[in-house]
Amino acid sequence: MGLRVRGEHLGVSPGKSTMWAAIDVEPKGEALERERAPLAVALVIDVSGSMNGPPLEHALASCEIVADLLDARDQLAIVTFGTHAGVRCGLTRTDDGGKAAVKASLVGARTDGSTNMQGGIEVGAGVLVTAPAGLRRVMVVLSDGRPNIGFSSATQLAGLVSSLGSIGVSSLGFGLHHDEDVLSALATAGSGSYAYVPDPRIARVDLARAALAHGGIVADQLELAIELGEGVELVQLLPAAPLRHGKGGVRAPIGDIFVDLGRKLAVELALDLGARATRGHLASFVLTGRSPDGATHRVTASLDVDVRAGAPSVDADAQRDVVFVQADGARAEARAHADRGSTPAAVTLLRAMIARIDALPGFVADDGSPLAELREQLVDEALNYERASSDAEKMHQRKATMMAKMSRAQEKQRAAVPARLVGLSPEVAGQTFELYTETVIGRSAGNEVQIASASLSRAHVRILFVDDRYVLQDLGSTNGVLVNGARVNAAELAPGDVLRIGDVELRFELAS
Repeated sequence: MGLRVRGEHLGVSPGKSTMWAAIDVEPKGEALERERAPLAVALVIDVSGSMNGPPLEHALASCEIVADLLDARDQLAIVTFGTHAGVRCGLTRTDDGGKAAVKASLVGARTDGSTNMQGGIEVGAGVLVTAPAGLRRVMVVLSDGRPNIGFSSATQLAGLVSSLGSIGVSSLGFGLHHDEDVLSALATAGSGSYAYVPDPRIARVDLARAALAHGGIVADQLELAIELGEGVELVQLLPAAPLRHGKGGVRAPIGDIFVDLGRKLAVELALDLGARATRGHLASFVLTGRSPDGATHRVTASLDVDVRAGAPSVDADAQRDVVFVQADGARAEARAHADRGSTPAAVTLLRAMIARIDALPGFVADDGSPLAELREQLVDEALNYERASSDAEKMHQRKATMMAKMSRAQEKQRAAVPARLVGLSPEVAGQTFELYTETVIGRSAGNEVQIASASLSRAHVRILFVDDRYVLQDLGSTNGVLVNGARVNAAELAPGDVLRIGDVELRFELAS
């Protein structure tokens, strides 16, 4: 892993001032890009009464898919929780015989009782502690409801996950009525991802991705230590993390890094530099973490500036990275405003952040950069808050916008049954768009299909190839998706179906 720290200013004036610095934690695990780490996976499944029917059926089928994707290096366990939690299958090596044993354990699973998520997590953790050394321990929690036995708040359950140490935790929320705050908090605490599953048929895609993503880990249990220079105080660290103050400075846990996903942080410092200083040492940074083979790694960086009178010179790249972290935090703050019923405050906050991004030196909209993508996300969320929507639409949008953007394979995968979209409305008339195993459609350049229409959201909809069928999922878009005139959050597509994505109409066809 690499560590880079850059101040937004290359120099500061003597006396009192404040300054932000960007912190980049960069993965450098080239070997893991070719071969993932072996895994010990516990799938922790909600079997409370509300999961009855298709949700549980597809959750169990998804477990079988995960078993098939793992190999003889890995181990898999199945844990269920309703009123009580229990082990249906302990950690089992996923060779041919083990896969058959895991699948057999799923037969006869039934729904019953309440939602004891705390019990499920504790039982899952108890199973994972028995994993052999050298396996990356992973838990994926699947639920469609709200925990109502034991710990029930996001804070309590996130604290439980944080106490598990090196177990990576991801989560899947089924339908409109799961508690996205709880499941997102679990994933954040466990350095994993939260996925919203409006249609249970989609579960196997996101479950497989969530489980296998942890095999691409470069380092876990990362801790950042900051030793401040003379005349320097720490104002805040973003994203916010619990801080420990000690003799060696300030320490904070910052989660894990993966081969395709590092960490961006920002720190605000209060400065009181002497008039005679010419070179200011603001802080030293030490990052420690553990690689999958158990070795501890340590990297360092220093933040220094020139001290001189006059206007400070700007490091535009560092400033953009700082604003990226601040803007991501603004999304959560805006969501809190909206939850309290203060949507005007949420919109004002997001619009101000959009204007700030636009004013950054060198910023280019829609250039595919992370900041440009985040700006479009802010635009979409502001529009969602401004739009008069039904309660169900708001619930859907909130869950979809909280879903972490999970990395997809860089190379597009062709589906076993070829299909395409044919443009019908003027913006796309005469155009055809090939579909892959996963195709995201929206106005952003980062999508498989980009349609430059203001009526589309940044990432408006995705179409997945699942069980030889194509399933559409709305991604929390502002203007929604209609299939044959009916608004949907998710739907299976049939040849001849007409899709209205924003104001753009397309026809779904199987390729000849």
